[in-house]
Amino acid sequence: MSTHWPAGCAAVALVLTVAAVPGCSVEREHRAEERRLNVVLVTLDTTRADRLSCYGHTIRTSPNIDALADTGVRFEAATAQASLTPVSHASIMTGLLPPNHGVRVMYAESGYRLSETIPTLATVLQERGWQTGAFLSAFPVSEFFGLDSGFDRLDNGIRDNVDDVMTERASGEWGFDLAANQRRSDRTTDLALDWLGEAHAPFYLWVHLWDPHDRKLLPPDELLTEFLIEESASANERNRAVYDAEIFYIDQQLGRLFDRLQALGHWEDTLVVVVADHGQGLGDHDHWAHRLLYEEQIRVPLIVRVPGGPQQKVVREPVSTTDIYPTVLGALEIELPGRVDGRDLGPLMLGKGLPSRPIYAEALNGYDLSASTMLRKRPQDDILYALIDGVWKLIYRPNAPETSELYHLEEDPGEARNLFGEGVEQERRLVDALLEMDPFVEGPFGEAADEEVLERLRSLGYL
Repeated sequence: MSTHWPAGCAAVALVLTVAAVPGCSVEREHRAEERRLNVVLVTLDTTRADRLSCYGHTIRTSPNIDALADTGVRFEAATAQASLTPVSHASIMTGLLPPNHGVRVMYAESGYRLSETIPTLATVLQERGWQTGAFLSAFPVSEFFGLDSGFDRLDNGIRDNVDDVMTERASGEWGFDLAANQRRSDRTTDLALDWLGEAHAPFYLWVHLWDPHDRKLLPPDELLTEFLIEESASANERNRAVYDAEIFYIDQQLGRLFDRLQALGHWEDTLVVVVADHGQGLGDHDHWAHRLLYEEQIRVPLIVRVPGGPQQKVVREPVSTTDIYPTVLGALEIELPGRVDGRDLGPLMLGKGLPSRPIYAEALNGYDLSASTMLRKRPQDDILYALIDGVWKLIYRPNAPETSELYHLEEDPGEARNLFGEGVEQERRLVDALLEMDPFVEGPFGEAADEEVLERLRSLGYL
């Protein structure tokens, strides 16, 4: 069921697809036929929420994103369903959890490609007459992973043939040539701006910006020098400064995008969503990159702006990136074409409540042929499942349940004190909830739970 956005004929004139308002139903139907909202989705790769100034970073890294938040709703506690680009993007695009959309690794014999039979935001809007375009910055969001369905035009940002990018290395690990299969955010934005100049309304534009993923994909020197710190600083401190500079640079590109929407007269008719696919370790929990399930890796920025909707609003209730798909369709008054795991966040945006629910994430590194380098350093992080329920968070290791982790996020936001095994009643509740979900796999993406995993759970009294 779609959200009933607020009230009055003036609001209908802006939001165009708002639910019927007493006395305005005829005008609403006429305007819905006459004009529909454009949609712009921006996905920021590898961008931690706490490195944006609107999320509390002391360095002003995101002035344009901050300004967008002032015109819409900022979600304080948004969680990605994976800290791996194609898996997370599949959840953003479909509203489904990884066990239900089937994209669960970067590469394996299966489990890395989204089925064409699953509706996505692009396929739903394209079928209803939206012109659709996607301008991407790196291989992990390309058509190789099935993320291209529904786009009239898709520019993937890579130089190689998409089917030849992933190759096996001498070590036996599968990977891709990063330098040849990524591009800086200014180049991607240039193409998106050119497309906007020719697009007809209503349109759906997906822009993916990659810069913070790679410390070598640097912004211009004159900008980089503003963020660099003393040579006496540690390597991690210097690398964090580069990371901040990369975020500032992609924020500049968003400023260009927003300016063009305004110049073309689209701003008041465009719904905008900005979200990250996952964060980055930056040395926290002794890990620089991602593929884990700590907050610095799965808590992401999420900002939603609906023309005529709430402004300068902060939602503190936990939400999921699976909620983006049903929220956008709800704002457009489009019925969901099938099942989803996410939900329309319209009520929260309008100051109403929604029932609490646990939020799920996973990292199936042990089944991923591109994860062996990481696993040599962190073998205990082969298979990870997480559930967040209110202030409690479980990180579950089915291959070694006794090493699982339990945190009270309000008292311990940095996840420094593991309470698993200390008799906390929430431990049993979260493990039981995970068992009820049954996301476990017996091999790469099998349909049934691993019997060895179940036996370990029985031995610990969980079954």
